[in-house]
Amino acid sequence: MLTWGDVRRWDPAAIGKVADALNDGCVRIIAAGDDVESMARFPGWSGEAALAASTRGESLTSTLEQLVAEASAVRRGAHEVQLALDRIVAFVRETDELAARNGLTIGHGGELSSPGGPSEPRVMAELADRIEQILRRATDVDADFAAIMRRALHGESTEQDSGTLAQAAVIGAAQSGLSIIGPPEHGSPGANKAWWDSLSDTAKVALLHRNPGLIGNLDGIPATDRDAANRAVLAREIERLEGDPRVKGLEAIARRLDQPEPRAFLLGLDTSGDGKAIVSAGNPDTAANVATYLPGTGAELAKIGGDLDRSDKMWAVATTAGSPSTAVITWLGYDAPDEITDAASGKYADGGKAALAQFQDGLRETHQGTPSHNTVLGHSYGTTVIGHAARDGGLAADELVFVASPGVGAHDVSQLHLDGVDPGEIGGHVHATVAEHDMINLANLEIAGYDLVLGQDPTDAEFGGRVFTSAPGTDGLGGYSRQAHSEYWEDNNPSLRNIGLIIAGKPAS
Repeated sequence: MLTWGDVRRWDPAAIGKVADALNDGCVRIIAAGDDVESMARFPGWSGEAALAASTRGESLTSTLEQLVAEASAVRRGAHEVQLALDRIVAFVRETDELAARNGLTIGHGGELSSPGGPSEPRVMAELADRIEQILRRATDVDADFAAIMRRALHGESTEQDSGTLAQAAVIGAAQSGLSIIGPPEHGSPGANKAWWDSLSDTAKVALLHRNPGLIGNLDGIPATDRDAANRAVLAREIERLEGDPRVKGLEAIARRLDQPEPRAFLLGLDTSGDGKAIVSAGNPDTAANVATYLPGTGAELAKIGGDLDRSDKMWAVATTAGSPSTAVITWLGYDAPDEITDAASGKYADGGKAALAQFQDGLRETHQGTPSHNTVLGHSYGTTVIGHAARDGGLAADELVFVASPGVGAHDVSQLHLDGVDPGEIGGHVHATVAEHDMINLANLEIAGYDLVLGQDPTDAEFGGRVFTSAPGTDGLGGYSRQAHSEYWEDNNPSLRNIGLIIAGKPAS
């Protein structure tokens, strides 16, 4: 079994020299192919001696073909091993340096120790993920190369009657090469990132080309790579689902991806059921301020165009509010209630909370440089999903924003948890608003036999958060209207400006 100490001693350059030597030998032998093949031809000579010489010549030619095939198989394997080892050794060095910067050491067997006392849990978790995935990848490379060597030693690297030495080399090379280990099963975002980082650039390109659906929805994979994978899936699904209502949403995403400013990234796509999609306006891996927006009841892939417009507006107002760089993500990563009566249940929130928490963890894992200021914002039932996630495990976020909430599954802010935010200061990081004429104000009533109470209204003083201003909204029957429920992103509504301020890390009014 390979250990961390074993991998530390690996020398990619030594494998590279083997690959170079085998390549030089193959090139010389193949270049002499015509001379070798003429050894088995004796024009004008007949009889038993001629037959024996011809047979002997053919045997020698066949032996050379076998040797060339074996050498070609090993040279390709050695070349790919060198590329893999270059990345593995670099990743080991980076991991050792990360440990040292945090006062930790990694032992020969991969065990972590902290001579200076307890270390930050997130760093410990990241190091553990890195060690696990690099040893997993190293073991796979070692096993693959051993298999290539065994096939070569047993003469299994070519076929009979390969034709020429050049053809034998092609056949041998085609039967070698490293496999590409897949992501860890049910891996955390940290484990996914460590796996991805351990792969060579060649392996990454191959996976993106061969299996984009595997990469596009993995939290912990960089935004640019998820985007590249999902764009390929998007084009395929638009063609496959022609005439399906979901295509309207797919085409809206495609149009948004074509717009230059801000550049959009397709971070997730799933066309099963009502469909799911995650689209970011701006790169969340490099932005100083990152917001994740969850739409509410009735949200589905076919209708995502309106939500993409809302995210673009939030990006614009955050930029106007002074955000130096911004990403606003439309996160349709859960199955939203189809109708208002469905929204009486917390089951949709419970069904989406783990995915939301994992996505937020992934944003932290892939962000480059200084940690970003992260906001999670929900509208209507989207706030309920956020509340359940923050209540039942916590969210990797700095701010929560509840817009027109029917309840977030909590009585007050003390039941919500944000990673890195002191529990005693949570109230300063929870923001809420509701329009005077919004029909959601009726959520505390029992309508048609459905109890719509999903927790305390987060705009109530008893909840303990910060309430910001919205326009009253369009008046309606009894003082409430459905229209007011969707007007928070209107250009003249102060709620839009306040949302931009919160995303930019500034106080709202």
